[in-house]
Amino acid sequence: MNQNIRIYILLLPLMLALLSCEQFRSVSGTEEMVPLSATIKVNLNLGTAPLPDQLQVKLVNFAERYELTTTMTPNQPVTVENIIPGIYTITVSAEKSEDGFTYNYNGNVVNVGIVDNQETITIDVGAAKAGALLFKEVYYSGSRTPTGGTYFRDQFYEIYNNSDLEQNIRGLAIALINPQTATANLPVWPGEDADQYVYALHIWQVPDTTDFPLQPGESIIIAQMADDHTKANLNPTAPVNLLSAEFETLVKTTSLIQDNPAINMKMAFWPKPTNQWLTTVFGGAFVLFIPTEPIDPNSPSEVVSPVGSTVQSYRIPIESVVDALENVGNTNQMELKRMPAVLDAGAATVNGTYVAKSVARKVKETRPDGRVILQDTNNSTEDFEVMDLPQIRRYDAQAPSWNTWK
Repeated sequence: MNQNIRIYILLLPLMLALLSCEQFRSVSGTEEMVPLSATIKVNLNLGTAPLPDQLQVKLVNFAERYELTTTMTPNQPVTVENIIPGIYTITVSAEKSEDGFTYNYNGNVVNVGIVDNQETITIDVGAAKAGALLFKEVYYSGSRTPTGGTYFRDQFYEIYNNSDLEQNIRGLAIALINPQTATANLPVWPGEDADQYVYALHIWQVPDTTDFPLQPGESIIIAQMADDHTKANLNPTAPVNLLSAEFETLVKTTSLIQDNPAINMKMAFWPKPTNQWLTTVFGGAFVLFIPTEPIDPNSPSEVVSPVGSTVQSYRIPIESVVDALENVGNTNQMELKRMPAVLDAGAATVNGTYVAKSVARKVKETRPDGRVILQDTNNSTEDFEVMDLPQIRRYDAQAPSWNTWK
């Protein structure tokens, strides 16, 4: 063996040891990330709702995919340890049943920077009764055509009676709230009581000229276009046939749009209708509500515009909202909240456009008679899941008896 090679082999372990020591010194000189702590306090605005026994606290750093959870009592702040520095969404929630009602408690703050130790963060928490009528499944993303084009006319919104009592949906309204898509630049609304409302860009309403009873476990389908979308002249690759829908939002602007057997919804508010009701495929925020007064699209007090804008919106009192669902375009937009936390403390997403996927509410329990009770915590992040194939009347939901074309 060559003498130089023999010397190199003998020296190799020593060289590696020295290199390892040098690497160790380099790493040890790096500034360590020191975990932080923060104190969470709540400001309770419960109205007539009872005081919750305990509150769940969740801190989520979406950028780092890091999450911490703990609990607190309503009147005692809690200190959360082991927080890595960063930007957080902090959610406080609870549920309580009393006197035959279930109450949901929610509050959150978004885009909170935790970079110093012993920060104190105060979160407003409100309460709302769990609704009898719920968004059960919403298909907003649209689908692709056989040639790779885009198709959105197969959108639908399913509303479910989650209670033990008959519900009359006469006059029930569904609204797309402003802003239409998730954004960090939220509108500023005029008035000292502006935070007592959500603001609708469009409102469609079930006709209020007759009763529409909905029994426990029954649902209605509101279709953008109540047709069989798998037909050759529409989109053979569409995932749904909506001919059995109870209602449709008819705006006949092209020969493609037909007046189908479904009952036509009333266009209650839409300042500039230009097309069939396309709710954004990037994920809209919706509320269900039953108006206490007729919707007047020309009302100078109820039709308002954000500060610095001419876009007209209709004020909906938060207290009249039956259910709410916020959707965002993708998981990176989960912090871009438009909806008040008391209505929806989270958000749902199919994480794409024209992907033929829907968001559907999770099952909480199945009764002995087979009727499904859906989860409703007023937090769409927790309550909804993504379905790879949209389906009307999932979980054996029944159509109402007055639907004669089912």
